[in-house]
Amino acid sequence: MIRRKVLIFIACVALVGCASPSLDRKKEAAARMQMGVTYLEQRNLPSAMRELVKASELDPGNPEIDMALGLAYQARGDQGKAGEYFRDAIRKKPDYAEAHNNLGIVLSNLGRGEEAIREFEAAVSNVTYPTPERAYYNMGEEHRRRKNFAKAEEAYRKAVSLNDRYVDAYLRLALLQGDGGRSADAAGTLEVCVALVPAHGPAWMDLGRVYLSLGRAGDALNAFQGALVNSTDPALRKQASEYVNTLGQVKR
Repeated sequence: MIRRKVLIFIACVALVGCASPSLDRKKEAAARMQMGVTYLEQRNLPSAMRELVKASELDPGNPEIDMALGLAYQARGDQGKAGEYFRDAIRKKPDYAEAHNNLGIVLSNLGRGEEAIREFEAAVSNVTYPTPERAYYNMGEEHRRRKNFAKAEEAYRKAVSLNDRYVDAYLRLALLQGDGGRSADAAGTLEVCVALVPAHGPAWMDLGRVYLSLGRAGDALNAFQGALVNSTDPALRKQASEYVNTLGQVKR
């Protein structure tokens, strides 16, 4: 919610040294970076890599380009190269919160949990980071993987306190509560979620299942109907429809 270092050779004027890229080169680099990001969003990885590597050659000191290259390698499944580019971005811009967050994801995927948590903490410590809830969510995921459930819950709660419409954090928090035998708490978490984001079908689906575990068949029926109304996913709609039909027959 993605390096092996690219070797960049810059021609330098004799006796003058390496100058910063000209304004025209920076403009071309920015345009190529944006094109590369667009290709990346379209999952056209070869074209994305071509444009981003060229952008890096034109403006090698730009941490935004390193970030985009890291995301491209992450999308290719090359966690090692992605991590190298994210580290380069941080080296050039130490307070780059998004790069710290993405490096944390890479480290988590590589099984280096303690390092990952330090990167997430570095991200949220930057008061200018516009989406700290993402780093808190990722922190929660790492704590959950490490079975530190109290810290995981704390991180998920922090995420939703910063963004009360962050559905993924609600769903993970409810799952954590349910797995810990706290179904009533899980129901409460999901009730808040669907009240704030009523169009999210999977949240209604999870709420219906929690209600069933609590023996609240009538409330479960309403929740599964909510899932039907608010989802276009065929598999989810099929499951919800089966629950609705079964509970409807019982109710009659």
